[in-house]
Amino acid sequence: MEKLNIDEVMALQMSGMPTSQIIKTDLAEFDRLYEENPEFDGYLDKANSILDRQEKLGIVSISCQDSRFPARLLAIGADCPAVIHCKGNLKLLKAEKAVAVIGARSADKEGNTKAYQLGADYARKGYVVVSGLALGCDAAAHHGCLDVKGGTIAIVGNGLDITHPRENKVLEDSILRNGGLMLSEQPIGVKANPSRLVARNRLQAALSEAVILAQCPAQSGSLHTMRFARKYGRESLAATFRQRTEANSGNYDLIEQNLAKPI
Repeated sequence: MEKLNIDEVMALQMSGMPTSQIIKTDLAEFDRLYEENPEFDGYLDKANSILDRQEKLGIVSISCQDSRFPARLLAIGADCPAVIHCKGNLKLLKAEKAVAVIGARSADKEGNTKAYQLGADYARKGYVVVSGLALGCDAAAHHGCLDVKGGTIAIVGNGLDITHPRENKVLEDSILRNGGLMLSEQPIGVKANPSRLVARNRLQAALSEAVILAQCPAQSGSLHTMRFARKYGRESLAATFRQRTEANSGNYDLIEQNLAKPI
């Protein structure tokens, strides 16, 4: 199979073709589609414009046909993104050991401390720590990892020319300066919104062998990530605390329903 260039994969993505079909499309098939669909010229122009602008920002785009594309993402089938956009240390994509440490933006002091400790502890054990650059537990997990010189991947729901939330710009810079990686399926110019943040959560689960919930209440976006972990057959773990509170009730709900193991 003669593989496609990144701009050709992005053109297929813009045409609405699902990733499962893009993965199997070779150059001959692309040429046939190009001849039959006049709009493909516009898709290719748009893709190349995005790629040129991203290259100037140090962003590398990797398609699902590229040998650098993470096998763990390919393994999630229909949920796999056609393209990922990356900035930083691409070697982390091939890490044998990776764990996601997640939790609520509104976590209390105990929850943030737990996330920080988990980030540091797993980094010391040689794991890449995956999280989402959000306020609260995500930021604490990244900081814990960085403080012990570990490798961390921040997966975001926006283009990599934007920092979301803006308060974490210093953290993003620190991740990149210290050998970490920023990753998104969104091209530059795309802002985060609720649906893109949920989609981002699936990539956190997919890239990791286990997902650890540091702290969240009974209603929390973090529970989306835990559902994706179960869907993809990843180990699901939830931190425990001295006592159950509203802030950590999501942890205990998962544990009591045997949807996560206590840690």
